[in-house]
Order: sequence, then C-alpha cells, then structure tokens
Amino acid sequence: MQKQLTLAISTALVSLCASLSHAQEWQLPRTPGGHPDIQGIWTNKTLTPLTRPREFADLRALSPEQVERLENGHQDYLDAEYAPSNPDREAGSGAQAGNDGDTEDGYNEFWKDLGTRVQVINGEYRSSIVVDPPNGQIPYVGDFRSRFARDPAAPKPSDGPEGRPLAERCLLAFGSHSGPPMLPVMYNNNYQIVQTDDYVVILAEMAHDARIIRINDELMPNMKKWMGDSVGHWEGDTLVVETAGFHPQQSFRGASEHMSVVERFQRVSDNEVLYTFTVTDPTVFETAWTGELMFNARPDNEPIYEYACHEGNYALPGILAGARQLEHLAAQEQQ
Repeated sequence: MQKQLTLAISTALVSLCASLSHAQEWQLPRTPGGHPDIQGIWTNKTLTPLTRPREFADLRALSPEQVERLENGHQDYLDAEYAPSNPDREAGSGAQAGNDGDTEDGYNEFWKDLGTRVQVINGEYRSSIVVDPPNGQIPYVGDFRSRFARDPAAPKPSDGPEGRPLAERCLLAFGSHSGPPMLPVMYNNNYQIVQTDDYVVILAEMAHDARIIRINDELMPNMKKWMGDSVGHWEGDTLVVETAGFHPQQSFRGASEHMSVVERFQRVSDNEVLYTFTVTDPTVFETAWTGELMFNARPDNEPIYEYACHEGNYALPGILAGARQLEHLAAQEQQ
C-alpha cells in the first residue's frame, strides 16, 4: 500500500512538473503587428449549461465525482439513443409507451453536437457558463416570462414569412450562436476567426453569420444591425469588443435594441481562447451579468463547412400554405 501511494505521488509530481515546464515554454503567438494571434477555427461546445442547475445552488466549481456523473450520464443517454431500434415496433409508439419509436423529436442524436465534456476554466469544472451573479442565474427584472410573450402588433406566426423566427428564415443562427454573446447550441458550434491590425472577423458556422469588428473605431449604435455594431481595442494581450445597436427583432433572453455586450478574448494556450462576456440591459436585467467560455481549437484538417439553410427547406412554404388552406376552409364554412 505504501509503495502504491509513493508511486502515485511521484507520478503526480512528474505530471505537475511537466505542466509547469510546458507553461514556462509556451509563448503567446503574435501577428506581424505584434498583437496576440487569435486566428483559427474554434469550438465552444460543452455540456456546461448557460445557467446553473438549481441542484448546485452557489457551487461554481464541480467536484471530479460530480463531473464524472454528468459526463457518464450523458454518454449513457447517447448509447441508449444509438442503440438499434426495434423494427417490429408500432409506428409512433415511443412517445406514449416510453420505448423506441418516438416520432415527436425533431432531431435524433445523430444530428446534434453538444459536446461530451464539462468545461474547465482555471482548473475548475464549471457548473454554469454564467459566473456573475454568483448563483449562476440571469438576473431578470420582475417576471422574466413576460419578456418572451409575443408582441400583439407583430405578425402572427402563420401570417407570412415575417412572422416566423429569424433562424427559421435563415437571417441569423438560433440560440445566440452568432452572438454576441456567442453561446453553444445544439450543433454547428464552430467559429473561424481572421484578424488584421484594423479588423477582426468572426465567422459562425451556422448560417454563415460573419461579424466584422473594427479595431480602434467609434461605435455607431444607431445602425441597428443584426449582431449589433462591434468595435474592439486591445488592453494588453486581451481583445476587448464592445457591441451595441442591435436590431429590434434580434431578441436575446428578452433583450434587444437596448442591450450592450462587452466581450474579452484572451489566448491562454495553443489550443484555447478564454472568452468572457458581460451583458447589460437595464430594461430587462436588474444588473449586468457575466459568463465565461473556453473556445477550443479544432484540428487543422477540420474546416468550417458550408451551412445549407434554405436548401430543401419545405417546412416554411408548407406552414404558410397550410395556414392559407385553413383560412380557405374557415371562409367556406361561414358562407
């Protein structure tokens, strides 16, 4: 037993020394202009949710045992989803009977890419992306559910294409994948960053949303653009990006044209960029709130792929045509 303990301690010390040596040897890559080089293809996929599950209360850092339970539980779920289906099942029986054959799920797991790991930042297994407030929750003003109510003056979902969600119309990626803030979603959690001394461009894989960030320029918040107007500057080795002037139809967690976001990009290793964001909108949130994500480098041979959005999209014309048919039938009944 003593021999095993000594061996374990020795192994841990060797690993620690190797990590310290690597940290001392690593040098921050820089562009010809001298700024940190954050270019490349990155992903922010993770099992860590945006807000903290209530079971973890004020626990920001999870224990290894908690992480193992979460990651293994997710893998067990995937294994069950990928298990061979029963060819003799009755159609549509899964949703009612609790077995395979569920036809009510829009996507099966083959199409999803949520990641399989809880994110690690500064040596902590994070329980949520939100780190401030300390409880890991978004500090809404009043009843946050009212923020998501449909505007009575807006087109109804079946009136025309203008009433459909932005992502469904291929105007923006869903779930604030394009940002800011740039958050992980169900799939396509990849970004390509290209930079010069005067610009940084962030291309989101989903919907090919390209955000052009001007360096050392003035904000133009009256433009009201998709993804807002973004201006960056360097604070030491950290790229700080301020964004305002969001389009009124681009709602993030109930906020839209009054929202402002400050992002920070810090290259911390060859394979990691620490991404921090702070969201402010006094009409929706009691206080500003902050989140942290680790962007991890994708392998060099994995490019950003073309995102086919409207190709083969029969749902949108089908929804609208179905609504017109219902209106036609209702009109006939009134005659």
